[in-house]
Amino acid sequence: MKIDTIYDKGVSQVNEDALLITEQVFGVFDGASGLEPYKNEQGQTGAAIASSIAREVFFSGTKSLVELAHDANDAIGNAMSEKKIDTSRKTALWATTGAVIKLNDGNFDWLQIGDSLILTIFHDRSFRLLIDDYDHDLGSMIMWQELANRKTENIRSMLNEQLLKVRNGMNVNYGTLDGEKEMEKFLKHGNVALNGIAHVVLFTDGLFIPKENPRQPDDFKTFVDLFLEGGLKRVQNYVREQESSDPKCWKYPRFKQHDDIAAVALSFN
Repeated sequence: MKIDTIYDKGVSQVNEDALLITEQVFGVFDGASGLEPYKNEQGQTGAAIASSIAREVFFSGTKSLVELAHDANDAIGNAMSEKKIDTSRKTALWATTGAVIKLNDGNFDWLQIGDSLILTIFHDRSFRLLIDDYDHDLGSMIMWQELANRKTENIRSMLNEQLLKVRNGMNVNYGTLDGEKEMEKFLKHGNVALNGIAHVVLFTDGLFIPKENPRQPDDFKTFVDLFLEGGLKRVQNYVREQESSDPKCWKYPRFKQHDDIAAVALSFN
């Protein structure tokens, strides 16, 4: 088995994603800070703290992936309580999405929450995304596109009300690990046989192929073609090239020019 990874900072000062690699367990986590800024004594944001807590729980745990997700969720909640974060307000919560697999003999267990994804690529170049309901930012991106078409500057600042609405939908309309017990209804998990699978790719949304029309499905055909051509680095280079050509985020609606990336790909003989 060959392991390929990408861990790349976006426009923020630090990468708020987290990457997990052990002999059996592999995962990616995409942290999200509260809308009210927080940094600890070491300068870590709430997003970075949440993703790193999830990583550590899955790294050190021996339980099932579902049980570890509950443990990670509880640990994030406890960390906020220790810092006197008002956890009754969703706008203050630290959160993380995640995608994790655990290799077994001839198969793997998987768990996913939010828009960190798992993609299986077969020997015949066909592929399968393990979940298809993940785009909780669609409404925001449609609004972004409308403003971008009018060449509006500083679009994000004009969408504060919409972003607040989406944030208040955490574990109501979509799932994150943020200390709320309601996250359990958004946990997705299962077991997949490795028969016929050439590659398993886990990645945060910073590696999504930029798209001009947010209503269109994400372009995983291009993703797979690029990956088979040159691994995760080829995908990353393509994504960053497209983003660099659109510094104002007018052509490809998105929240920032470059997002953090965490990705791991397992390739089998």
